[in-house]
Amino acid sequence: MSTLSLRDLRNNLGAVVREVAYTGHEAVITDNGREVAVIISLDDYERLHEHADVADALRLRDMRAAGGYTTMSLDDMLTELGVSLDDFTELAV
Repeated sequence: MSTLSLRDLRNNLGAVVREVAYTGHEAVITDNGREVAVIISLDDYERLHEHADVADALRLRDMRAAGGYTTMSLDDMLTELGVSLDDFTELAV
């Protein structure tokens, strides 16, 4: 992991991005000495999203088991939201 100021990042963006992509190590970005952002590799980003999807699925499973989650048909959901099927179809396209 490396830590860079915004100024250093601005001056070395290409090298920083290539290093993160090649090594898989993140780069922490600071602004006036305060950590404000992180640059991570695309592989790490995709892994984070996969883990989040699994965590969401497990949370939904637990909610269903506890009775805190119910399913409904698309028609019932649209009715509850006050959205017509035509409007929904236009948005989905």
